[in-house]
Amino acid sequence: MKKLITLCTLGLSAVLVACNVQYFENAEFDDNIIFDPSIAVAFGELNYTVDELFEQLNDANAGVTSNNEGVVTIVYSEQLQSQGAQEFLQVPDQSFGSSLPSGVNISNPPTTTVVTVSESYEFDLTQRGAEEYDSIFFQSGSFEFSVESDFNANIDFVATFTSLETSDAPLVMSGSLSSSNNSFSETEPLDGYVGYFHLDSDGNPASNKFLVEITYDVEVTPSSSISDTDRVSFNLAMTNTKFDAIYGFVDSQELEVSFEIVNFDFFKQFDTGGITFADPKVNFVFNNSFGFPLGVDFQNITATNSDGQSLSLEGDIINQLNAVAGPRLVNEGQTRTTEIEVNNSNSNLVDLLSLQPERIVVDVKATSNPNGVPFQYNFINDQSILDVGVDIEIPFDMTLDGLQAEESMPFSPPEDIDQAKRLMIRLASENYIPMGGKVEIQFLGANNNLLHSVDEQAVFEGAEVGTNGRTNEPARATADFVLEEDDIQSIKDAETILLLVTLTTTDADQGANVKLFDDYELKFKVSGQLDIVVNANGN
Repeated sequence: MKKLITLCTLGLSAVLVACNVQYFENAEFDDNIIFDPSIAVAFGELNYTVDELFEQLNDANAGVTSNNEGVVTIVYSEQLQSQGAQEFLQVPDQSFGSSLPSGVNISNPPTTTVVTVSESYEFDLTQRGAEEYDSIFFQSGSFEFSVESDFNANIDFVATFTSLETSDAPLVMSGSLSSSNNSFSETEPLDGYVGYFHLDSDGNPASNKFLVEITYDVEVTPSSSISDTDRVSFNLAMTNTKFDAIYGFVDSQELEVSFEIVNFDFFKQFDTGGITFADPKVNFVFNNSFGFPLGVDFQNITATNSDGQSLSLEGDIINQLNAVAGPRLVNEGQTRTTEIEVNNSNSNLVDLLSLQPERIVVDVKATSNPNGVPFQYNFINDQSILDVGVDIEIPFDMTLDGLQAEESMPFSPPEDIDQAKRLMIRLASENYIPMGGKVEIQFLGANNNLLHSVDEQAVFEGAEVGTNGRTNEPARATADFVLEEDDIQSIKDAETILLLVTLTTTDADQGANVKLFDDYELKFKVSGQLDIVVNANGN
C-alpha cells in the first residue's frame, strides 16, 4: 500500500530535481532575449502487482501471500497463550481423623496384660467438585501424622498408610505413648510417593479412597486399669502438594484463555470509508497434551476500532459445542491438535472486520470434560500443556468503497524552483486490478500548515470483472497534476508532501466483491513537462 500511495509523487519529485535551471547558467543571450523553454521528460514505467502494492502489511506477525486460488491474502499467525498442569489443577489439602477405643475394661490384673486393638479406616479424599482420582504421583508436599492417647498406660502403635507407597512399600509410622507423654507427631515429605486411591477397604474398585490401618498394644500393669471408653485418637493431613501425574477423572474445570490480537496494521493505515471481506477466517489452534477433552466457549470475543466502537462475536460458533481433543492414556506424552474455525458462515466475522478493528479481545472459556463429549479416562502430568495460537487468513475477496488512506513523505524543492512558471506531471495507467484510486496532494510547511493542495483526481481506474470472476482487459487512464506559476511559488517552503488516497473496487456501489489475484498488475508511464523563464540578465 505504501508503494501505491507513494508512486504518485515519484514523477513530481523527479521533475523538480531533474529540471534544475542551473543547466542554463552558461548560455549566452542578448540582453533583451527571453528564453522560454518547455522541457518534457519521460521517466519510464512503474509496474506493481497486488502483493507489491500491499507489501507494507508484512511485519513480524503478518504477511502477504496467496491462497490456493491465487488470491492475494493477508495472513497473521501468533502464539497466544500457554497453560501448564500446575496452573490448571491443584490437589486440595487433605485432612482425616478418627479414634480407636480399647473396647474392654481391665482393672489391676494379677500380671501385666497386653491388649491389642486394630482397625482399618477408609477416608474419602476432599475434592472441589466431582473429581475421581485413582492415583497421584506426588512431586512435593507434606504428610503429617499425629497421635494422642487418654490411656493411663504405655502404648506401642503402628500406623500403616496403605494408600501411600514408595519403592512399592506402604508408608509406615510407629511410636510409643505413655501417661506422661501421651502424644506423638511426625512429618514425612511426599516427594517420590504415589497415592493409590483406586480400591476401597474391601478391595473393590473405587476412587478417592484413602486407606489406613492402625494397631496399638496397651500394657496394663497390676497397678493400672483401662476402660472400654479409653481411646487413641489420630489425625493425618496432606498439604501443599504438587504432582508429577494424576490419573482418574478431573471433572469439569476451567482453563483461562484470555488475550488480545493487536497486529492489525492493515486497518491502521486507513482513515475513513468502507471495507468488507467476503471470506475471512480466524483459526484457533489448540495443542493439547492434557489427557482429557476440552469444551471451548467463544462467547466473549470483541473487536474495537480506533474510534472506540465495539462489536461482539455472534452466530452459531458461540452456541455450538466446540470440542478440543486430548490424547488417550495409551498416547500419554503426545499432543493432539484441534483447529476451530470462525468464518462468515458460523459467525458475524465479516462485520467484526468491517469495523476496521484496532484490536480484538479474546476471552475464551475452556472447560475439561464438557457435556456432550464421550467419556474419556483422564490423566494429567507436570509436562501437560495447552498451547493456544491463532491463524488469521483474510483473502482479498473484498469490497472497498471510498476507503481513505494517507501517507507523508519529505519534500525538498530545488533551489531554482522560483524560475519555473508551470509544472505538469502525467501518469498514464494500465490497470488489470479491479480497484481504482483517486489522489489529492497537499504541500505542508514546517508546522504542518497547508501551503498548497492539488485537487483530488482519478489516477487509475478499476478494471471490469468478467463472468469468470477475473479481469480480462486493463482499464486505461491518464492523470495530469498541474502546478501553475503561483502554485509553484507557494510550495517553495514546503517540507512535506501529504498524499490523500481514496480506493474503490469495481462496482462497489452495487456491493460487489472482487478478488485481487496475485498476477494482476498496475502499470504506470510517468512523464513530466516543466516551463521555465530565463534571460541573459538572470531576471
